[in-house]
Amino acid sequence: MAAAAAGVVATLAVALWAEGRFARAAAFRTAVTTAAYLELVIPPPRPPTPPPTPRRPRTRPSRTRRPAPAPLPPPSVAAPDTTDYDVVQLLVQARALTTLPGWTAPVEVYHGTAPLVDATAPPLPAAELARLRRQEPPRWRNGAALVPLKDRRGLRVVGAVEVGLPPGRGVWDLLLRWALPAALLTLAAVGAVAWQRAPPRALVAAGLLLGLAAYADVRGAARRSTDDWLTGTRLLLREAATRLPTPRARVTIADLASLVRGAGELVPADSGTVAPRRFRFAGVPRAAATARLGSGRWVEVRTVPAEAYTGGWLLALLGLALTGPLAALGLGWAERMTARPRELRETAAAWAFVAPAGLHLALFSLGPILFALYLSVHRWVPAEPVRPFVGLANFGAVLRDPLVWVSLRNTVLYTLYVPVSMAVALLVALALDGHGRAMRLARTAFLLPYVSSVVAVGLLWQWLYHADVGLVNRLLSFVGAGPFDWLGRPRTALLAVMLLSIWVHVGYQMVVFRAGLQGIPRAYLDAARVDGANAWQRFWRVTFPLLRPVTVFVLVTGVIGAFQVFGYVYVLTSGGPLHATDVVAYRVYQSAWQFSQFGYASALSLLVFLVLCAATWAQFRLLAERVEYA
Repeated sequence: MAAAAAGVVATLAVALWAEGRFARAAAFRTAVTTAAYLELVIPPPRPPTPPPTPRRPRTRPSRTRRPAPAPLPPPSVAAPDTTDYDVVQLLVQARALTTLPGWTAPVEVYHGTAPLVDATAPPLPAAELARLRRQEPPRWRNGAALVPLKDRRGLRVVGAVEVGLPPGRGVWDLLLRWALPAALLTLAAVGAVAWQRAPPRALVAAGLLLGLAAYADVRGAARRSTDDWLTGTRLLLREAATRLPTPRARVTIADLASLVRGAGELVPADSGTVAPRRFRFAGVPRAAATARLGSGRWVEVRTVPAEAYTGGWLLALLGLALTGPLAALGLGWAERMTARPRELRETAAAWAFVAPAGLHLALFSLGPILFALYLSVHRWVPAEPVRPFVGLANFGAVLRDPLVWVSLRNTVLYTLYVPVSMAVALLVALALDGHGRAMRLARTAFLLPYVSSVVAVGLLWQWLYHADVGLVNRLLSFVGAGPFDWLGRPRTALLAVMLLSIWVHVGYQMVVFRAGLQGIPRAYLDAARVDGANAWQRFWRVTFPLLRPVTVFVLVTGVIGAFQVFGYVYVLTSGGPLHATDVVAYRVYQSAWQFSQFGYASALSLLVFLVLCAATWAQFRLLAERVEYA
């Protein structure tokens, strides 16, 4: 039970760290936007007024003419630094931030090391200012985000901006919403299981609830961090529109674009609500807030919401929350098994033998399936920097695509070769059911196409089907039939691929049927022969019913393989002509590797997987009844 309690504590600690991470990220973004606002609206310092030129005292003119005195040099006036800010205006604007209606984050602005908002606050340490001037990354200091305040040209650091967490945005405030009550419930379940008041599976249910509650808190913290930045940016946009000194009559979006600084984008808007809202634009999630710049003039600030990419936190928190209960169950099982050492050794040996195959299955089968499921709910395009969550949009696009239905129809028609090849393979297995050298050579000849390279077989049949020099058309010319463009006609292209597949798969199916024939006891056939059954009656009444399990296996694997056909179509026709051989596997390949729509291709592959599951289940239900014999 200590393991389950440790899992609860670890889940709360990770959720606490994740929530604090999102809260600090919002403070950093708000601090950067505030610094950009001050750099935009604060004017340069005014040039000092030169002192008046002193006048020479008047004297009475004398009769003696004297030379005129040299003019006095003008007083020297130091040229102002136009890259710095007007300190008075910076002080006014910094203190005005705390009086903005709706502004909740504590803020402090430093010019050099001197605080401007709170004059009684301690100055910024000189080491911190030097670190900012060395262009080191902004860091978290004393519960607030500290970012540099640069001059008007953005070259020299003249101060700093410090933004803390808004009231009610503390990590403990967020954690008390869902995670802490769920943790208390999980601990109660741990105690109930320890006192045998509840079954052990209650621990798993409690751990699952804790993981979901912790993820809800983390997602809520991510959502609030985006809302805090949007709200603060909206207020700064509105203030900048009224205070920005521009030579034009009205402030434009280009004048305010520096406030977002890569954290979002500004677009024109008609009107909007004050509260942030969520929507999707071109399949990408967006969060936006609207600011009023003037009479009838609105601007919308957009950004990618932080909660849109918290799927990894869901998996991490669920896994961490279930680690404790699963560990407790495992320890309980181990404690029970120690009382039966022989059974424990047998179980350990069995799992040791199964482990390599299970690991291989998990890595190369279950892992790709889960990754395909992840891709199917995202718009995954390698050329795009973001891969947004789109839900079931890819599945809807697949179902609305007419080419998908064409490829599904072609695939279903292509699977019709399977019963034909099975019948031919069974006849060959019956005909070659001998032990001579000729029989073995014949069986080897039938099996060679199946074990040969797919590309080599495709190129060989491409030459056989050639309209001018192909062997098939040459043989047809001897009987007076004209040459056919087998692969160039929509009506014959799919049939040509089916004939190739029959030729390839007959050998493999023949081997399986022959193994089934060898497993039939000879006593059954001898008894039927004594009862007067002829060869056909012995096959239909005895041999074929006993081959039913083998027949079901060959049929199911043949249908699954037919739905996965790709190499022959790629080499022979590339899905043409006019999509006549465009099968599902080739449609998946083309969508992923030619059109770079990996989410769409993954959704299509999962739909094909569901179709195959349904088809396999139906085949087992119809053909796999157990046959009992007296």
